[in-house]
Amino acid sequence: MVRMFCDFDGTVASEDVGNKLFRHFAGSKAEEIVKGYLDGTKTAVECLTQECAAVEKVTLESLETFIDGCSLDPHFTAFVLFCSQREIPMTILSDGLDFYVERLLRKHGLSHIPWFANRLKLEADGEYVRLAPEFPYTDSECGQCGNCKRNHLLTMSGDDDIIVYAGDGISDRCPVRYADVVFAKGGLIKYCQAENITYHEFSTFLDVQLRLEKILEQKRICKRREAELARKEVFMQG
Repeated sequence: MVRMFCDFDGTVASEDVGNKLFRHFAGSKAEEIVKGYLDGTKTAVECLTQECAAVEKVTLESLETFIDGCSLDPHFTAFVLFCSQREIPMTILSDGLDFYVERLLRKHGLSHIPWFANRLKLEADGEYVRLAPEFPYTDSECGQCGNCKRNHLLTMSGDDDIIVYAGDGISDRCPVRYADVVFAKGGLIKYCQAENITYHEFSTFLDVQLRLEKILEQKRICKRREAELARKEVFMQG
């Protein structure tokens, strides 16, 4: 079976919603915090925790209004239908926050798609809310990401499955090592090139759909050997 996994920020969503949200509500403080994440001196958990703490005096209504102004890839809904018609299970894996992932998917009638993200707890503070992230899907042996995409990918896949992954950023570097077919854009392209990971470049999900359609026409889709070995290594370690 072919299984499709997609990043959210900058992939399913047209832009990095989380980054945009914190830049809007925390300004230069968020920019300084993100620099540490980008240069590798901060983990995703540290980055999100500090970004949430940097947001002051924000109302739930203003958060919801901001999220409602964000958009998804214009071809993503059609791609979801494409996968459904071909019985390709799809899962969205985000190292962002469930607050905006859930709201945007619901807004576009896509709440039925399984997804995993870090959680955002909103604590009442008078007329405002304070943001507090929670990380139920971390991996004790890897502190880089808040939501371990690799673990979801491996847990939801069988030995005979062909794993397809689409992403664009830092949190996608780990899971693409275990995927048979990789769709990359943005910074993920440079990573795949540096690590010699075969990939298909894409701009929108129309590109993904057209390429995947050609791949599915093959009588037999071959697994990527390096990915298969990486998956076996994880399972052998228990």
